[in-house]
Amino acid sequence: MNGKKISTIIPGAVTRALLLVIFFALGGCSLFNSNNLKSKDFTLLVASSDPQVRVAQQQWQVQQGADNYALEVVVERGPHYWRWIMLNNLGQRLATAEAVDGQVRVERLQSHPANQLLPELIQAWQLGYWPLNDLQAANPRWDFVDGNGGREARFSGILRASIEYQSTTANPWQGSLSYNTRELRLLIHSQPLN
Repeated sequence: MNGKKISTIIPGAVTRALLLVIFFALGGCSLFNSNNLKSKDFTLLVASSDPQVRVAQQQWQVQQGADNYALEVVVERGPHYWRWIMLNNLGQRLATAEAVDGQVRVERLQSHPANQLLPELIQAWQLGYWPLNDLQAANPRWDFVDGNGGREARFSGILRASIEYQSTTANPWQGSLSYNTRELRLLIHSQPLN
């Protein structure tokens, strides 16, 4: 009788242990992949010289090739940190990214085409909303020029992105901008929350 109890307990325990190992292994893979956020030659910034904390709710219209979809992004940026929460059009959280203590951390929560573009999307946000001097100091091979209601980003002399601010105020956090690269087009409408 004891032999029967042991044989029924062991497979259940082994199954639970195996499921726990798989769960932690998959979680580890997700964390490993998410921390390697690089977009071409641009290293994501982790700090800002702007002393003001900026909080905004943004509506993004993303177009890449034949894909076209809407996102809601809630952003917060302070001098030594930033937080970026991406939601789908139903308000479900797709991903969270943040820079704390000099490191960028990302958590992907649901499957969505935008998760494949996270480095490019965060780069677009930084190129559009970070102070020019922070962008210039990040990498000497990048050159940024503001003028005529927009900003150009060049890498080794090659135009990588152009940004047009469509705001009636001097504050890009309130209004719209269009961000264009060869592969990606974004329209971002931003409304400050603070």
